[in-house]
Amino acid sequence: MIDADGVLLDLYDTLAYGMWPEVERQLSTRLGVSDEVLLRAFALTRPERGTGRFAGPEEDMAALVRACGLEADPAFVHELTEAHMRYLAGGGVRLFDDSLRTLRSLRAAGIKTAVVSNCDHWTRPVVDGLRLEEETDQVVLSFEVGVLKPDPAIFRFALDRLGVGPDRAAFVDDQLVYCDGASALGLRTFLIVRDAESVQGRATSANGHTLIHDLAPLLA
Repeated sequence: MIDADGVLLDLYDTLAYGMWPEVERQLSTRLGVSDEVLLRAFALTRPERGTGRFAGPEEDMAALVRACGLEADPAFVHELTEAHMRYLAGGGVRLFDDSLRTLRSLRAAGIKTAVVSNCDHWTRPVVDGLRLEEETDQVVLSFEVGVLKPDPAIFRFALDRLGVGPDRAAFVDDQLVYCDGASALGLRTFLIVRDAESVQGRATSANGHTLIHDLAPLLA
């Protein structure tokens, strides 16, 4: 078992995976735009959506629609938001097979756990549907706390909520820059790459982070 008092874990592509090609296909089809335009709109609006700049899920969607160069008709935005959130919370995002086992084993060993995710309002129903509030000690979503990884403030917030110091904590994420942010605070960091084929032939660490392809090393 990992020698730590607390473990912070990213959500998407760490604990859970989304049916992202289908999500993009549904949105681009409804909006009548290319995948390229949609992805650019996601990127342009991500900082504001991720820090809770907009009031709610429909406002997040309206920003995305406008970034696609379209008029954000309220009725259309409402319909699009409802369909999008229904899909995400209804199976569009699923936990990896080892996620619950790992979370429960860590807690059984007395190690506190927290989800730390960069996300917008659309993720709250996903977290609720996956019952992660019950399976972890804390859930820290960027849009709810107003700060995004790799800003050290979000890691400090999660650690304070757990009552754990950075020198006794670990962080797991699939993004190198986010691991960099946690490492700068003194957390032990794990860069997870779930695709085993992309791990083959690579070193056992990346920029000082331990490279893993599943959550098993946390329990070893």
